[in-house]
Amino acid sequence: MPAVTIDGIEVNVEPEATILDAAKKAGIWIPTLCYSPAVPNLAACRLCMVELDFGDGGQQLVTACNYPVRRDLIVSVSSERAVSARRGVMKLLLARSPESEELKELAQQMGVEGTPYPKVTESQRNCILCGLCVSVCEEVIGCSAIGYAGRGAERVVAAPFRLASEDCIACGACAAICPVGTIQVRIHEGTGEAEISPFKSRAKLLICEECGKRMVTEPVGKQVLDRVKIDWEEFRKRARLCPECRRKRAAAALGLAAAKSM
Repeated sequence: MPAVTIDGIEVNVEPEATILDAAKKAGIWIPTLCYSPAVPNLAACRLCMVELDFGDGGQQLVTACNYPVRRDLIVSVSSERAVSARRGVMKLLLARSPESEELKELAQQMGVEGTPYPKVTESQRNCILCGLCVSVCEEVIGCSAIGYAGRGAERVVAAPFRLASEDCIACGACAAICPVGTIQVRIHEGTGEAEISPFKSRAKLLICEECGKRMVTEPVGKQVLDRVKIDWEEFRKRARLCPECRRKRAAAALGLAAAKSM
């Protein structure tokens, strides 16, 4: 197993583990924003940069979240160069998302107070362009309903043509994975719809056939039934029930089975 010496602490990790994995094992904190175990490592935010020491006088800044450990490494998280690089990235992020409470809290942990750069004033100003929502929509959910649009300071995550996407199933995965809370699931009681904000995509909510409670959206329910190849009508009936009614039906079915066996 390769050995990683990180800020003087040596740990052994499995081959192809990352520097971030080694840091966690050593109990050393490295700030991250675009990292999530749910999707492939993107290294989009550049906030996890550390310095590699090659032992021959050469050093290099690399992103810890996706740098694979294939041999013994010497890594510095606390070097002046690494700390300066991470703080520089954070100042740019604060200019992009000046109102994000999550970002301001992380900046404080990193010792960054404010930003010298002009602040973005777009409607999506709290988006840090980490790409987690785009990745989870495409690679996990399989919809590709959102992507990048624009360039430079005008770059945003949006649905095609910045209109409500017909491909969005309003599952909420993008909102769940967003590290700064920019994406929200809004429930419209009047129309019985779920909206993914700020993308404006909406979908009707399923109604429990037993108690009338609102559940997941209709496209999500349809995908569940389409993907699960179970030729069992009871499963399809339970998929149209809320969790509470589903438990009641399952308990009733177990009771009936027990009574028949007596």
